[in-house]
Amino acid sequence: MNKKSIILVILFLLVAYIFSAMYSFHQVHKSIYYNNKQISKIYIEWIEVRKNFKDFFNANLLNQMSNNKEFEGLGGLEILVTGFASKFVDMFIDTYINPEGLSLLIEKTDKKSEIPEPNFLTLVGGISIMKFNSLNTFYVNLETNDEIIPIFFKRFGTKWKVVEIEFPEDIFNEIQ
Repeated sequence: MNKKSIILVILFLLVAYIFSAMYSFHQVHKSIYYNNKQISKIYIEWIEVRKNFKDFFNANLLNQMSNNKEFEGLGGLEILVTGFASKFVDMFIDTYINPEGLSLLIEKTDKKSEIPEPNFLTLVGGISIMKFNSLNTFYVNLETNDEIIPIFFKRFGTKWKVVEIEFPEDIFNEIQ
């Protein structure tokens, strides 16, 4: 009987672990579908997401500027121009990568009709697209316009929060 109890406890913990990840992913889905800033504040780690955005954009900005022929003739000023551009990117990210910025983006997008309504089936179906990296992280691939954008979650106690969104390398080419 003792072995059965241990197996049941382990099984319960495993189900609770997986369900907590599914539930957190479902809450992020709900925050986007219903444009709910309060839910996004709880299930998106905004400080870490902003930091990861800054790192990604600043690295790509530096790469773009160092490969641009127009900046080669500036000599030492190239670093200064890159620094100013980097500060502008940081201010832009601080201003718009937050619950209010996400809400504004959701209001302005024409893709809202493509998002399925959150319900029990999307909650349970979420497990099929979740890919666990470790006991504390998983990601889902958001497929849009023939591109795959991984969204990474990290465990904070019993909750999982979005900590990073990985954009395609050619996003700057699309922006230009």
